[in-house]
Amino acid sequence: MTSTPVSANAEQFKNSFREEGREILTDLESALLELNENHGDSDLIGRIFRGLHTLKGSGSMFGFERLAAFTHDLETAFDMVRNGRLEVTAELVDQTLSALDQISAMLEEDTGGGTPADEAVCANIISNVRRLAGIQSGKEPAQKKASTPTANPPALASGKSQSWRIYFAPGPDLMRCGANPALILQELRGLGGLSVHAEMKSVPPLAEMDPERCYIAWELVLETAAGLDAIKDAFIFVESNCELAIELASGASADKAALKPTNKVDKTAKVLAEKRAQPGGRRAYDKAENVSSLRVPAERLDQLVNLVGELVTVQARLSELANQRDDTEVTEVAEEVERLTGALRENSMNIRMVPIRGTFEKFRRLVHDLSRDLGKKVELAIEGADTELDKTVIDQLSDPLMHLIRNSMDHGVESPETRAARGKRATAVIHLAARYSGASVLISVSDDGNGIDKEAVRAKAIERGLATADAKLSDSEIFAFIFNAGFSTAKQVTDVSGRGVGMDVVRQSIEGLRGTIEVKSETGAGTCVTLKLPLTLAIIDGLLVIVGETNYVLPLSATLECIELTRADVVANNGKHIVNVRGELVPYVRLREHFHVRGEAPAIEQIMLVETDTGRFGLVVDQVLGNCQTVIKNLGRFYRHVQFVSGATILGNGTVALILDPGRLMQDVMRYARCSRKIRVAASGGGSQNNSVVSSVPGGTNNAGPDAGGNELKQ
Repeated sequence: MTSTPVSANAEQFKNSFREEGREILTDLESALLELNENHGDSDLIGRIFRGLHTLKGSGSMFGFERLAAFTHDLETAFDMVRNGRLEVTAELVDQTLSALDQISAMLEEDTGGGTPADEAVCANIISNVRRLAGIQSGKEPAQKKASTPTANPPALASGKSQSWRIYFAPGPDLMRCGANPALILQELRGLGGLSVHAEMKSVPPLAEMDPERCYIAWELVLETAAGLDAIKDAFIFVESNCELAIELASGASADKAALKPTNKVDKTAKVLAEKRAQPGGRRAYDKAENVSSLRVPAERLDQLVNLVGELVTVQARLSELANQRDDTEVTEVAEEVERLTGALRENSMNIRMVPIRGTFEKFRRLVHDLSRDLGKKVELAIEGADTELDKTVIDQLSDPLMHLIRNSMDHGVESPETRAARGKRATAVIHLAARYSGASVLISVSDDGNGIDKEAVRAKAIERGLATADAKLSDSEIFAFIFNAGFSTAKQVTDVSGRGVGMDVVRQSIEGLRGTIEVKSETGAGTCVTLKLPLTLAIIDGLLVIVGETNYVLPLSATLECIELTRADVVANNGKHIVNVRGELVPYVRLREHFHVRGEAPAIEQIMLVETDTGRFGLVVDQVLGNCQTVIKNLGRFYRHVQFVSGATILGNGTVALILDPGRLMQDVMRYARCSRKIRVAASGGGSQNNSVVSSVPGGTNNAGPDAGGNELKQ
């Protein structure tokens, strides 16, 4: 019989606690910020106390003694708040938020990542918390008995003592998770008088005993003035891995029917006693209840998606071979494999889809801290937090959203005095929202502040040579300038913004996610920045097309319909690149011409109508081969500037097809057309009015020369 080394198990438990601790800290931060707005919310107070209690108790169990000791006074303070002996104040909330930062640093100390916890800051926080709670250094509040950090009981509630009957039977894996039943009994003793009866019926012979398992169950009688919640808190770490029943002893005045189960396997003491009397005793409970969820490292999910991607490529190869061979059995197998691969691909992608709530919620702290630093009153409103996105997309959203919020609070939101003078609420609102739009997700950051000063942006663009003084610019073209590197209209640089870096970071990050940015602003009413992002970056449904001898893939989500284009149609339109689609004139681009493909075009070409942020356009291709599941592969650093290509994929026949981004392709086409027109005007000695044409995309330029990919245009 082999066993895992203790050190390996200990490290595994510590890593598990770190992951759980991060989640608890996120929830605590959110609850504290909500409590700051509603000081009397008992549910939030209880939620905060339980979170601190879990951090302290679990931290001590898994070797984070420093974290447990630091959290001890915080837990004591919120226990006093819970029992009505301490009021919630803004200072208490701020001190606790600062403490969470230090606890987060303590969690990561052994990993070598992040900044270590600051001893001086920790000492100052504890000193302030003790002052607010009236706790003398090194002592507990008057009603609390001294105990070890792992067994620090909640303060006893006021009221007469009651008798409680408790049945506690540890599950088979309880001790393997680092829990210690003895510490739980010690914590119960801190609540009052405790009588203990140990049930030993399930203890096996020594030869059959597993040293990592607890075979003992306990029947307890607790005399205490504490309430049911305080008793439940003693089992907070193990409630999902034990049999537990808590009820008032017979003859007690409380209503037994009001007692709620403490976990999924709770039963009354009477029912438990009956079951224990059955043959086999506690062995009937040895089979653990099936869990409804499973925690899996993100790296494993990435490996799964990569393997599914490879499988999709192999399945495409199999389908290609089946089409080449006139064999019914091979075709049937290929179709079945395609069906199963599609289902596997759909399920694997759904596994990586996570709600954006976690990303949104952590910005409450940012808004809270910036409001204090800037002397402004701002609240964060969140909508659509349950919208799901690929985890790889969510992981890269934090920085751009942070810069947008910081920019809104520093430049957009006015001071309370200014807002009052303008007839607005003294408290500004930043609205963070997410919603689905086809195969994309729209994430918007809006405020009700000043709005963008279009004239100031225009003047700055002219000053920097990004536009000419006589340029006729639309609002979207003006707003696009703010995404240029180093572009800022701020009169002074602050710690928050003003260097012209943040919005450039936003542009680069969103472009890296194959997304787009739209800005709307009204002077005096506020600004709204909308990010349009794909649901996933791994596998997409696409349409396979051919231009010349090259294969391309168009995302199916952006494609509307396919229309034939004959040479007669071209002649009927006098050579203009416009097609009439049910009464609507739609411009189109011949990809043969744009990609400089040599050779004669087929007599009948296909116009793929696509929807972009700037409207509908047509992309003329030689032939449409049909639908395909596309595994997106990066092209590498050498092609990072070719922005109208999202990536590449390997087809069933082994050839490579480029994945086109219709929106960026149309931007590239328009940029190319403007540059060509300027060159023609300059060569003919024409007026300067055409030289004022600028790109409407972020980072665009009106200078003839490099295109979006940084390549020199050839006329």
